[in-house]
Amino acid sequence: MTRTMLGRMPRRNPTAGPAEPGATRIPTPAPAPGHSPLLHAALVLVGTSATAAELEHRFQAAGAGLTAGLGGALLGELAELGLVRAGRLGRAGRRYVRTSLGRRTVDGGVHGEAAVPLEELERLRTDLLSTIAHELRTPLTAVRTSVGLLRDPASEPTADQLEALLASIERNADRMQRLVGDILELSRFRAGGVALQLRRFDATGLAASAAAAVGPLAARRGQQIDLASEAGHAHGVYGDRRRLEQALINLIANAQRFSPDGAVIRVRVQRRHDQTAWQVEDDGPGIPEADRDRLFERFFVGRNDRSGPSEGVGLGLPTALAIAQAHGGTIEVDSTVGAGSTFRLVVPTDGPEDAT
Repeated sequence: MTRTMLGRMPRRNPTAGPAEPGATRIPTPAPAPGHSPLLHAALVLVGTSATAAELEHRFQAAGAGLTAGLGGALLGELAELGLVRAGRLGRAGRRYVRTSLGRRTVDGGVHGEAAVPLEELERLRTDLLSTIAHELRTPLTAVRTSVGLLRDPASEPTADQLEALLASIERNADRMQRLVGDILELSRFRAGGVALQLRRFDATGLAASAAAAVGPLAARRGQQIDLASEAGHAHGVYGDRRRLEQALINLIANAQRFSPDGAVIRVRVQRRHDQTAWQVEDDGPGIPEADRDRLFERFFVGRNDRSGPSEGVGLGLPTALAIAQAHGGTIEVDSTVGAGSTFRLVVPTDGPEDAT
């Protein structure tokens, strides 16, 4: 079984001040063409997480001079490249968390492992735009076809055909709206631009609502969603209920897509000291080793998610992770190829650190 703790995200052109005499050399990955070595140094010094002030302090502790205020510009550059993600806004400022892509880049440069070179990120950004265009092209084509039939003077659709054409237009327009909305929502989370609506709610009640939302999809394939709570009666969590429900729906829907017909999807609510976890377990094909580091990349669709009812767009998991991280939490993943996967949405029970 393989267990991973996954995180995942998006340039200005920062310059550094002169280094002080005797400045210590910061170990950094080899710079990619067209990118400042200072950016690589910043990525290393971010560590697990950092605010702009903390990053500047770490440069100073390493003996490197850095122009005041440059820490924020460096973090913004790293965020746009997908190497860090903007997290909570606290008293010390916005905290940035290194993503899985950022960790792979640092590990490859410092330890000689396979890494994602920064020069590849421009290509990845172009690929992202191509993917968005592709996802929009299909519903747009369906809408244009329906409109063309409705406007064709030689066409005389029956009442049933007319209803079917209008339903097709509505369905595909809704699909495009959801896609654009999901992209914007994920971008706001990664830029730290979403204000959470925090309140106390029942963790088991949230799980029941999320399971009910996916229930009709599961029923079509003879699947069942088994819900149980291990957290005790009326276990309260302080967080944004609507967004955490959205994250859990995404995890359950992901399990539903990958599970075979007639399967049981198990949802559990767990209490962990000062944390609460919603666990979603499926009996699907498991996650291939080659896919595990990319699970939370936008528009990434695993090789087992390509045909029939398993088709997906690849925004559900990154959105769920962004919501978890905005709460100071994470998503844990256990997976064994051929035996299924378990995803856990884990957040602090009493809310983010800066919650008031």
